[in-house]
Amino acid sequence: MALRERGLRPVRSLDEEPRAVVQGFDPSVGWKQLAEACYAVGQGLPWVASNTDLTIPTARGTAPGNGTLVAAVRTATGAEPEVAGKPLPPMHRETIIRTGAKRPLVVGDRLDTDIEGAFNGEVDSLLVFTGVTGPEQLPTAPPQHRPTYMAADLRGLLRAHPELTAGDDGRFHCGGWTATVRDGVLDLGDTRGEDPYDGLRALCAAAWAVADATRGDVPNWRKAMTDLGL
Repeated sequence: MALRERGLRPVRSLDEEPRAVVQGFDPSVGWKQLAEACYAVGQGLPWVASNTDLTIPTARGTAPGNGTLVAAVRTATGAEPEVAGKPLPPMHRETIIRTGAKRPLVVGDRLDTDIEGAFNGEVDSLLVFTGVTGPEQLPTAPPQHRPTYMAADLRGLLRAHPELTAGDDGRFHCGGWTATVRDGVLDLGDTRGEDPYDGLRALCAAAWAVADATRGDVPNWRKAMTDLGL
């Protein structure tokens, strides 16, 4: 449909003399379609992928996403696609232009596409934990995978998120939670807020500050994570 809207005519085989290969997610894609894509890419045709999400959440669990299908063609051909969607900036810029957004917010459940896309687009992001990312992945996340806000699910869009602040003593505060690093171990102290995801923001801020200062030496965060109950 998207191709036809642009006046392009989709074909299914290299025998139909395509001008380019466009690869987007469809759960019905099988070996035959991937093989045809490989034949065309192998002939040197331009190759564009809509996104490179390796997995998608389903009602039955985690399943292969478009990135997995892209990887199959990449492995077979040795070629690299142009990626139109996340985490690269073009889709985000187009969305901002179309909506006229003044303070855009990227909402997603993946660090390597949704949150990295927001980072590349220099906009804020909200990470929700209803998909493939778990809280335990956050303390060791590199800068491009660090969300601005965190929430259990999309209901996080309906509440005000408290400010995350840093004290001169190395403590980070958020929504009644306080996190600091003592002797290489993350500590949440004795105060507790109502929302554990506010505590996760404080915990991560403390971990990231140490990691950035030491170029990768992340403090031990596992007990603090257990204290959050996440």
